[in-house]
Amino acid sequence: MIDLGLRGRRAVVCGAGFIPERAGHGRYTALALGEAGARVACVDLDEGRAKAIAGKIREAGGAAFPVVADVREREQVTRAFDLAVAELGGVDLCVDIVGEAQWDPVLDLTPETWEEQLRGNVTQVFYVWQEAARRMVGQGTGGSLVALASVDGTVAAAFHAAYGAAKAGVISLAATFAHELGRYGIRANAVAPGNVGSGNMDQRPGEYAVNGINPLAAPRAVDVANAVLFLCSDLAARTTGQTLLVDGGATTAELWGITEQVLPALRVGLP
Repeated sequence: MIDLGLRGRRAVVCGAGFIPERAGHGRYTALALGEAGARVACVDLDEGRAKAIAGKIREAGGAAFPVVADVREREQVTRAFDLAVAELGGVDLCVDIVGEAQWDPVLDLTPETWEEQLRGNVTQVFYVWQEAARRMVGQGTGGSLVALASVDGTVAAAFHAAYGAAKAGVISLAATFAHELGRYGIRANAVAPGNVGSGNMDQRPGEYAVNGINPLAAPRAVDVANAVLFLCSDLAARTTGQTLLVDGGATTAELWGITEQVLPALRVGLP
C-alpha cells in the first residue's frame, strides 16, 4: 500500500461543509483527508454544515472537529486558525474550497457583483493562505497549501467574467506563494475542476465521451478531492506552483472542427 504521509497531519479545510445543490468538493476532500489519517479542522460558514462533516469523518474512524467562520472576512480567518491550531497544535495542510460563480454578460456585470466575486473567489484564498503560511513559517515544519481554481481561469469564462478572473488569480497566487515560500518547505498548488456542476457522482462507470465537452468523462467531486489529496501528500513532495486540471479532457478541444468524417477530404493529395 502506498503511504501518502498524511497520518497525524494537521489539516484545515475551509469550505468543508456540504451544500446539497453543489458538487461537494469540500465534503469529499475533508473525508479523503480524514480517511488518509489527517486530523481535520472543518471550517464552514454554516455551523450545521461544519458539524455534519466533522461528524461524518469521526463516524468513519477519523479525527475532526467543526470551526464556524466566514473566511471572506480577514478577522474571522485569524479567529478560525486560532481555534484550529488550539485543537490541532499547529497546521501542516491548508485547503481552500470556498467559491461560487455568478453568471452575467460582461455588458451587464455590475461593480458590486465584480467586487463580490473577487472577494469570494480569490481575496479570501489570499487571506486563508497568508494566515496558514505565517503559522507554517513560525512552526518551521513546512506545509502544503491547496486551493480550488477552475478551468475558467485558464480559458474564456463566458458570462461569468469575474469568476474566471478570480480563478486566474488563484492560479497566479499558487505560483507566487510557491516561489516566495519554497525556502520554508511550504508548497502551494491549485486544482482546477472542469464542468462538475451540481455533481456527476451518478455517472455510470465505463461510459466515455458521452457528450461533446469531455473526451473522457465529466469530472466528479471525488476526482477533485483525489487531486487535492495528491497535492497534500508526500507523493507531491517536490510539486509546487502548479495547477492540476481535473476536467475530463475538456480543455484539450481542438479549434478547427476536424472529425473522422472530414479526414478523407483532408488526405486528398497526400502521399
